[in-house]
Amino acid sequence: MGGGNNSVVSEIVLVGLTDSLEMQLVLFLVFSVFYVTGILGNLLIVLTVISDSHLHSPMYFLLANLSFIDMWVSSIAAPKMISDLFKERKVISFQGCIAQMFFIHVIGGTEMVLLIAMALDRYAAICRPLHYLTIMNFRTCILLLVVAWTIGIIHSLIQLVFLMDRGNHSVVSEFLLLGLASSWEMQILLFLFFTVFYIASMLGNLLIVLTIISDHHLHSPMYFLLANLSIIDTGVSSIASPKMIYDLFRKHKVISLAGCITQMFFIHTVGGTEMVLLIVMAYDRYIAICKPLHYLTVMSLRMCISLLAVAWTIGLIHSVAQLAFVINLPFCGPNKMDSFYCDFPRFIKLACTDTYRLEFLVTANSGFISMGTFFILIVSYIFILVTVRKHSSRGSSKALSTLSAHIT
Repeated sequence: MGGGNNSVVSEIVLVGLTDSLEMQLVLFLVFSVFYVTGILGNLLIVLTVISDSHLHSPMYFLLANLSFIDMWVSSIAAPKMISDLFKERKVISFQGCIAQMFFIHVIGGTEMVLLIAMALDRYAAICRPLHYLTIMNFRTCILLLVVAWTIGIIHSLIQLVFLMDRGNHSVVSEFLLLGLASSWEMQILLFLFFTVFYIASMLGNLLIVLTIISDHHLHSPMYFLLANLSIIDTGVSSIASPKMIYDLFRKHKVISLAGCITQMFFIHTVGGTEMVLLIVMAYDRYIAICKPLHYLTVMSLRMCISLLAVAWTIGLIHSVAQLAFVINLPFCGPNKMDSFYCDFPRFIKLACTDTYRLEFLVTANSGFISMGTFFILIVSYIFILVTVRKHSSRGSSKALSTLSAHIT
């Protein structure tokens, strides 16, 4: 990102609040005290709600999450502001400025929606007291929290896209996707092939999700994770496939710069989340096979939700890290992409700047999460089989049956 911006300005000077040394000292003390107090106060609220079983209610669950968000709100800009008070040159890089704005709007948007969720909680508690625990059950609270974060992320991405459209000085505004084939007969064959596979994948994953939801015998951690994997697979299939199928018969297969960035973002968010979820499912199988008596205690609904949230968070961080490298690359020449969808390696090669370091960083980022996931899965499966084999050969065959279903 740093090497790809056409702007002459690579860093921004922050004027700050004052040049007076005495006032800087006062502001340093005031803001330091407020920041530390804010962090410790919110952390104390979170720890108190977690540790006290009497506070395990919807209201305090939402309050703990609000305190957690407030800690992030305080930490996005305040530490740099405090450290800059005594600096002669208060500067922030262009990339740092973009990142700061992204997280400010993600956290700010999430907090706004969470306040609405808390108002709904109070409405249900006061106006529907007899139905309160039914309406505001744990699943509803988690759903409201996920909706809040999703809206916050979408809000921030929209802001970022507007900024990108106005801040990127690329001559190229769209990319030409060369696709898979130019032969009419091959296009018909590919259309039928991919359409059948896409519909089969969507219906298959949807059937798995609906079956798990409707059959109470399948309301277990393993099937909860499987249902979420199916939902993610539905997303994976839907990011690029519909456009690819639609483009097969189009003469000009084009995608806008913003559309390409958006497609890559969701590919890597969903892909990264799926990688981590596979590790979570391996952990679930380890507990079920090696610690069967503690399985339902360890893999409680709360633990499953927490692991799912971690998976989505890591997927999002992975995608944003990739996006930060390329979002401001300049494109002033070739716009033909030898593919049917946008991905970082091909996208970077079209930039009119030296992209060797960027290609290495992007490849290393993707390779790390892919190979790391593969290595952890293989090690976990070997560990499970070795552990079970020590107890009985029959148990080993059962474990192998379970793991083979997971791998499939």
